[in-house]
Amino acid sequence: MTSLPPVPVLPAATLERLATALTRARYTPAALRGLWGTDADAALDANDPAPARRHCLRLLGATAAAEGETAAEAAPEAEAVPARDRALAAIALLFLLDTPVGVDDAAAALGADLVETLRTEGLLVRGSEESPGPIRSVLDLTAHPLPLGVPRGLAPGDDTLLLFADHGTLTRPDALDGDYVLGYGGAGRTLLDLTPRGPVSLAADIGTGCGIQTVLLARHADRVITTDLSQRALAIARLTVGLAGAADRVEFRHGSLFEPLPEAVDLLVSNPPFVITPRSNVSQATSESSSYGYRSYGYRDGGLTGDAIMRAMVSGAPEHLRDDGTAVMLGNWEHGADREPPTAWVGGDGDARGTSATVIERQRMRPAAYARTWIRDGGVARATARWHADVDRWLTDLEARGVEEVGFGWVVLHRVASADDAVRDFAQIESGPGSNPAGLAAFLSTRIGLLEWLHEADDAELIGTAYQLAPDVTEHRHLRPGADDPTMITIEQGGGLAQTFQADPALAGFLGVCDGTLTMGQISAALAQLLSVDEAALTAQLLDQVRTLVPAGVIVPVTD
Repeated sequence: MTSLPPVPVLPAATLERLATALTRARYTPAALRGLWGTDADAALDANDPAPARRHCLRLLGATAAAEGETAAEAAPEAEAVPARDRALAAIALLFLLDTPVGVDDAAAALGADLVETLRTEGLLVRGSEESPGPIRSVLDLTAHPLPLGVPRGLAPGDDTLLLFADHGTLTRPDALDGDYVLGYGGAGRTLLDLTPRGPVSLAADIGTGCGIQTVLLARHADRVITTDLSQRALAIARLTVGLAGAADRVEFRHGSLFEPLPEAVDLLVSNPPFVITPRSNVSQATSESSSYGYRSYGYRDGGLTGDAIMRAMVSGAPEHLRDDGTAVMLGNWEHGADREPPTAWVGGDGDARGTSATVIERQRMRPAAYARTWIRDGGVARATARWHADVDRWLTDLEARGVEEVGFGWVVLHRVASADDAVRDFAQIESGPGSNPAGLAAFLSTRIGLLEWLHEADDAELIGTAYQLAPDVTEHRHLRPGADDPTMITIEQGGGLAQTFQADPALAGFLGVCDGTLTMGQISAALAQLLSVDEAALTAQLLDQVRTLVPAGVIVPVTD
């Protein structure tokens, strides 16, 4: 295992110069895709940097020494490569692909003065003065597109998110160090999409990692408090925030969970270290041990048994929310005998105010699949002694505690006026998400608002309300060849969570005339007469279906 290098401390002026140089060089996802092509880009998505690395080396007229080619043999056309492409290739090799480049190529890409400053301040390293050799970056610095809904600025480069992190399994074959700080992972991307982006006074990012959530919160929050138990993570997050020019709006605090956050905030986000980890013989992942005790990775392992860290986050968040405040987080939770869903962890007898909770479970995994996923995530090679030891430890832990499955999903909490106003919603939805032009966060905010409306509305109000069918909804009728009547009718969403609902002729007829002009009671009376069915029974059926379809976004109430 390769130990992690120290995190450099870069002054604001240096980070500003670096951001300007990267913008000037077009260090963006679109430009990189144009540089090395769609095939190499797809390989990167599959965690294979080799095609992109090869292409960039050839543009610079260089090649890996192991390939046994000279620069001229590797890329005889190198002199004809446009300077902008050479510069972008050098930057990608240096920061993304973890590959040394010549000092002259780095200087041509970033400027000789900036390269020397970055070398002096510790971000770039090279050989000794007697044998200088090539130059490389001690940290990963990646470029990503901004997610939907995040406020855009007017300056060049505002459509690109730049993130510092540690070099990981994309470019290094060794198992990760325990203090490793993750960059732009799948969970982090999801949380970006789930976070509401309206302006707020005070926001908090609990367990910031590389600072990905914080740097975007700073675009629509007057002030952001960002915390982490890892000092290394906080140091890297400072670089990310400084590179974005947002340091004046961010306060960094060291500590676990809510310890460094005594105050309440308008918006709280967290991608906590939620991975359910075997606690027997756990050691920090700094070296191989003969006993193969399970490695603990700080970016994903919160140090508590089972799903206790998620229980602490979900139960503790409400007291840190202001009135009408929102908390959004990701997590894992255990399924088994006598285990409650995460919605049961919210609030309690001492909660004078109320907290609504909606939990969307996106996936369930059996123990063997769960263990395999996270052991592979740590960079452990399959079928090695370490792999077998980790699998045994993980399965033993889950079996001993009666864990039958592990769920993964999204948690959204909303602080309401009183406990009577609070709702609890747990939905297992493996479809979607669909196309949401306003963003997934906007859909989830609407969903929890509609659930709160349904909670307050009695049957009479629902019957007396008119509904509008969402424009993304389609009806599919399945018929046997030559048949007049369908064997199955489905209602399918293009937006929301892209769910599919079974329907009958009555529901299909109801949805077909939901244009906001007729109430449910009026439609039910007409349908009962048309279908020759009992009106009361049909109304009761539609009431149940409305309570399902409204929070899904298939229909929305037309109210004052």
